[in-house]
Amino acid sequence: GLHLNRSLHMRILHFSWEYPPVMYGGLGTHVLALTQEQARRGHQVTVITQAVPGDPDSSCLVDGVLVIRVANYYEDALFTQANFDYWVHGFALASQQACDHMEIAPEVIHAHDWVTAVQLEGASTFLSVPSVLTIHATEFGRHNGWLASKLSRHVYARERKAIAAADALIVCSEFMSHEIRNGYGVAPKKLEVIPNGIQSMGPVAKNTLTDRHDGDPDEFVICFLGRLEWEKGVHHVIDAMALIQNRSIRLEIAGIGSQVEELRNKVARKDLNHRVSFLGHIQEVDRIRTLQSWDVAVIPSSYEPFGIVALELGQLRVSLITSHVGGLTDIVPSSDFGYPIKAIDGASIALQINSIFDNPVEARERADRLAGRIESRYTWNQVATATDRVYEVVTK
Repeated sequence: GLHLNRSLHMRILHFSWEYPPVMYGGLGTHVLALTQEQARRGHQVTVITQAVPGDPDSSCLVDGVLVIRVANYYEDALFTQANFDYWVHGFALASQQACDHMEIAPEVIHAHDWVTAVQLEGASTFLSVPSVLTIHATEFGRHNGWLASKLSRHVYARERKAIAAADALIVCSEFMSHEIRNGYGVAPKKLEVIPNGIQSMGPVAKNTLTDRHDGDPDEFVICFLGRLEWEKGVHHVIDAMALIQNRSIRLEIAGIGSQVEELRNKVARKDLNHRVSFLGHIQEVDRIRTLQSWDVAVIPSSYEPFGIVALELGQLRVSLITSHVGGLTDIVPSSDFGYPIKAIDGASIALQINSIFDNPVEARERADRLAGRIESRYTWNQVATATDRVYEVVTK
């Protein structure tokens, strides 16, 4: 129809505190893929994000997306918890300056999480254009509604302000929609659920997938892939390893985070050094090969707004043991597609690992069904189409 044509060539400005090469988690992955897909569709897409710490301002065209990287307005702003608010304010000021220098005003502003809330409000008001806010995670959810620290309360207040200011809100799962309605008092009509996506592998890549279970029978590798933070639950996987008698089962922990020393100590205490290895951050070039080498992935998060890592691993047909929380319940809704666990603890995880080890055919069938589900529901093309619809509504 006619109204779709105007969305074919929109000028879109994104504010994101993560964008390559500065990446912390799933948010950056999401914004990168969404903006590239939007550019492919003929939109004029600009992203204002932070420069690599220590680098000056720069801008360049990356895969059709104009990426403007800004140095923090405060030269002494350190990206640490104690200094976070100062850093966020400096990032906002630098972003606003970049926005003021844009030659052509955008038609819609799209910000990601509370860190870009000031930019969203300022630019939307200054340029008088509608704004969309994607909330990838909330402070309320991360702390189960218990906002004990001053920083937590401050972040929550910022989130509320950003939510009130935005013309439309996007969240990535039904669980998040529920959380925003309850924790922040948002009217459902302002909320749109659009899942995260994943690059479709296409038939060629799928044929190159190795069949892991025909490999070395002496090696059965469990993995944890994600940030090494408390809410991601990797400590439970270490507990599970302590309960598994089978010596051919090993654990690889991939990722970085604030809990790494604690976790290393835990592994040593449980006398598991010979069966557990820490891989650190996996480089992009090694990513698919590394992910394919695993037999089972455990995603035991206590809080998971979406769970993009479940898409990545599921697409490669790695068997998934997932906690039945948050967005993971959308991706692995039942035992048809993997091994969802109700209780997040070492014993439950160990039980499922042993079950997968003992029943490889059943595990492979579930993994195949999950891969099919991901291919049909979670492509960036579908995400971009749904996002276009939100832009159409707010720009009418």
